[in-house]
Amino acid sequence: MQRDIPLQGARNVRDLGGLYSRTGRTLRTHRFVRADSLEALHAIDVIHLLDYGVRMDIDLRGQRERRQWGDALSRVAEIQYAPISLLEGLDQHLEAVPASLGTLYIDVLRYCRTSFLAIFRQMLAQPEGCVLFHCSAGKDRTGMVAALLLNLAGVPDEDIIADYAQSATNLHQAFEQISEQNAPALRHLLGAEPEHMAMLLDHLRRHYDGAVGYLTLIGLAPAEITTLRASMFD
Repeated sequence: MQRDIPLQGARNVRDLGGLYSRTGRTLRTHRFVRADSLEALHAIDVIHLLDYGVRMDIDLRGQRERRQWGDALSRVAEIQYAPISLLEGLDQHLEAVPASLGTLYIDVLRYCRTSFLAIFRQMLAQPEGCVLFHCSAGKDRTGMVAALLLNLAGVPDEDIIADYAQSATNLHQAFEQISEQNAPALRHLLGAEPEHMAMLLDHLRRHYDGAVGYLTLIGLAPAEITTLRASMFD
């Protein structure tokens, strides 16, 4: 099944639907879409996303990013725009640049629980329409939210990791350009290598008993978790 959604103004957009749970159930398409930055969307892209069913846009970027780059969907009347900074306050807990992306993801799970709760509560507020969530590159913040959803749905780790690593393929040229513009001390955070998502999933399982345990810990009620999971299947 083709899961990538080709757009002229974004390059890392795909549906979570089409993947399979461990029990063989197919995740529903047109429910959750992950994406990169949307400030450069063309008019035809917006029409395509509306036709696709997108009715909510959860913007995971920080306030400065949103102010500088904008979001084309935030001005579309048919789409509810929900800016929620996933990394809000994270810098207060980090004393140095993380050793790896996997380490960063684990820190985000630990310190950004309030933001995760707000994100999933926002998704629950749109139980039927398609929810698009995105950050800048669509790999780290977006990848963590996608991983929690897919783990909740029972998708095998190898498929979650493959979905994450797809960003490296989609963003190959952009990675090369960004790498040249960033300090060498930060370049190890620019990729989307499988081992980083594997590290996150292992930590999620060992320390939180998976997505269900983590979502329970941050404040979702059992009925909310059940509803969120059920919304990913027909």
